[in-house]
Amino acid sequence: MSRDHTNQEANGRAEVSRRSLLAGMGTVAAGAAIARSMIKTASAAEVPLASSSGKKVRIGVPLNYGPFNQPWRRGCWQIVKTIQDKGGEVVTVRGEPSKQSEQQSLLQLLDKGIEVLVIGIYQTESETAFIVDQAKAKGIKTVGFAVTLKDSPAVVEDNFGVGTNMGHAVQNALARQGTIVQTAEDRGFYAGFDMMNDTVELMTKYESRMKSLPFMPGSVSTNDQISKGRENVLSLLQANPDPKSVQAIVSWWWPLAVGASQALRTAPDRDIMIASHYWSEQLLGEMATPGSKIKIATDTPWTFIGSKVAELALRLGRGEPVENIVYVTPVNTITPAEAPKALAELKEQDAQAIALLGKFGG
Repeated sequence: MSRDHTNQEANGRAEVSRRSLLAGMGTVAAGAAIARSMIKTASAAEVPLASSSGKKVRIGVPLNYGPFNQPWRRGCWQIVKTIQDKGGEVVTVRGEPSKQSEQQSLLQLLDKGIEVLVIGIYQTESETAFIVDQAKAKGIKTVGFAVTLKDSPAVVEDNFGVGTNMGHAVQNALARQGTIVQTAEDRGFYAGFDMMNDTVELMTKYESRMKSLPFMPGSVSTNDQISKGRENVLSLLQANPDPKSVQAIVSWWWPLAVGASQALRTAPDRDIMIASHYWSEQLLGEMATPGSKIKIATDTPWTFIGSKVAELALRLGRGEPVENIVYVTPVNTITPAEAPKALAELKEQDAQAIALLGKFGG
């Protein structure tokens, strides 16, 4: 299924829901008033577009990704590209994929004469509240990139929706029976992964013929996580020698899924399915290889998130109306047969991202 098709379906469902809500209010005026007072979230497809000309806004964008953070990089690429295409000016600080480095990058950007600051992706709203306050004190507006922010609009992943989507996909593939184990970066490193993991854990508790093994931590993005994925799964197989003891591995981070698939190639007697979140060239290449154990791959459209964040940032900088709404994005899901096409598209995007962000130190 293509990303465009996924977005069209999501937009259609959102429109039907709005029409149904308003139709049940009795009058259009009353319905609109209630809707305005209640809406706190909306589909990212509803982000208002900025004009293609106007005030040349200076927008600060932290580039806190590493070699494994290809999804983040594609999002940053679209932020930078959209701002430039619509007449804005981009100011960047290069950092590493961690909360500490991200905070340092954001604080540096506050002193670079910007009018809008993009904040994301590692810190929670409570962790960035002091940065938002400092920005506001300097007259700088803020927008969230994959995270919610204090008193600010944001475009985010639907973390619990991603978890629910993955939970149903894996449970259906296993006919709602068997044992699963989940893996991701270390708990507390990225809140989104924790939320997704907790969602599938909860869903599994309600399936009487299923159970979950203890979570397998996968280090952090500055380490070699493909090797960590291999090590984890080899240890899992050793601790569970019965070939029927584990049926699925749910990986919320692509390097761990690639490592897990490599480890399972050395154990042909183990019929264990891998379901992975976030796409990369390595992940899709492994998935497209005959005999791969990666049977399901989901992804958040990071280029879509990036473009919508940029639209909000431009509107904020130009003084155009922007509500403090949390805009939520859809999730894409593919099977091995669709991996080659997705891989070709991803390679093209990554090449463009590297070329453009290279001009900004990234």
